[in-house]
Amino acid sequence: MERKITIEGNISVVSLSNVGTFEEFNLENEEINEESEIKNIMEEIDAYAQSGELDAVTDVCTYKVMNDEDIEYLACADEESEEKEISMERFQLVNQTLKPIKNLLTKACKGDIIYLRKEQGKANIILSLEMNNSDEAMSFSYFDCSTDLDEYDLLRESYYDVVCDTFLPESLATQENKATVENFVFEPQIIYGELYKVIENEEGLKSLQKIEFPGYYFQDAQRDIDE
Repeated sequence: MERKITIEGNISVVSLSNVGTFEEFNLENEEINEESEIKNIMEEIDAYAQSGELDAVTDVCTYKVMNDEDIEYLACADEESEEKEISMERFQLVNQTLKPIKNLLTKACKGDIIYLRKEQGKANIILSLEMNNSDEAMSFSYFDCSTDLDEYDLLRESYYDVVCDTFLPESLATQENKATVENFVFEPQIIYGELYKVIENEEGLKSLQKIEFPGYYFQDAQRDIDE
């Protein structure tokens, strides 16, 4: 039996990229401390991100995440019933590992630059899921801060907060089947980015140091970048 799940509401598309591996920026030995330098680098990286080239040439992790409170409409329909609204209580939440993010950060070398990009806006998602019966349990993957925070020492700042306590709508599944995405319409309203530099202490332990910039680098998708 096929079941359709419709989700509407605010979603965040979060990406972490190691742009220190991208020769175009030549960042390895460059001290980034001037506001104009940071702005120019952010504009270049943003242009590559929008074109899709950044994903092709750098190590990148991307997640589409939502919070329960961001849902404006959640409904299901199947062969036995018409579309009707349901609540998140119908779904189990299964902890999603942060291993891909951790791997990206731990593989980075001293001096590498990590780019955090977050797009926020309205989304309409339609998922198709094959069910064995109408009572079969459905689940979403979920980033649970309470179980992961101690384990991932690198993920303690805002680059972790953006996915903390959110679920991944496209991860819908039953015990045997995973959903397919039939429709994903996304209208980003706000886009911002941050830069972090990989540093290393005397013991050789790596961490991330935020490259300071006056506030976030906000970009309203409906306006010019300098407005």
